[in-house]
Amino acid sequence: MATPKYHIETIFTPEQTNPDDAHSLLMRLIPRNSRVLELGCASGYLSGYMEQRLGCTVTGLEFDPAAVRIAATRMTQAQVVDLDQADALAVAASNAPYDGLLAAAILEHLKYPEAILQQAKALLKPGAWVIVSLPNIAHWSIRLKLLRGRFDYTDYGIMDRTHVHFYTVDTGRRLLEDQGFRVESVHIAGSAVQNLANRFARATKRPLPAPILPGPLAYELIYVARWRG
Repeated sequence: MATPKYHIETIFTPEQTNPDDAHSLLMRLIPRNSRVLELGCASGYLSGYMEQRLGCTVTGLEFDPAAVRIAATRMTQAQVVDLDQADALAVAASNAPYDGLLAAAILEHLKYPEAILQQAKALLKPGAWVIVSLPNIAHWSIRLKLLRGRFDYTDYGIMDRTHVHFYTVDTGRRLLEDQGFRVESVHIAGSAVQNLANRFARATKRPLPAPILPGPLAYELIYVARWRG
């Protein structure tokens, strides 16, 4: 059986990763004991952490059947779904309403990200939390390549060849707010400057600083929003 493209052999373990890694940050933002709808759950490595360590109940939707076979062993429910289909979330209705929605590095892969966010609202509790991560096309490395006349696709990362949409800090926020979600905070991952500032704050027992120059320095943008209901 082929190994899924987005896969970790075991469930995600924050203790073994950088605390400022995108996955670590995402998992710190998930409220415990939540009923979660996860879009693009891959092989369930985050879902498994939410279930086993955070006490959540997770319904995951994923396009890759090989990934779903693994995910199904790590979470309450995993379904093979094309998230660009008009009725993509129908299979998740039986476990609704959900306390929250997690869409980690998935919306940029979809033809119609606005449509899936609109569908999700019908399955969320009023006041539900929404956590979305998106790659930042305005990262300094991409800007530098554009100055050199380069726009080359890769197998992974910001220029993943399966990305359909590209987002900046502002357009990522607009994606959520235009669908009726209120963005409450923005976090960033993949910034050496931010990581250094965070490390100093932890060492001196100070609050973590606000995002530093997220436009050019953020590799991944993480939005925490609320469904107004």
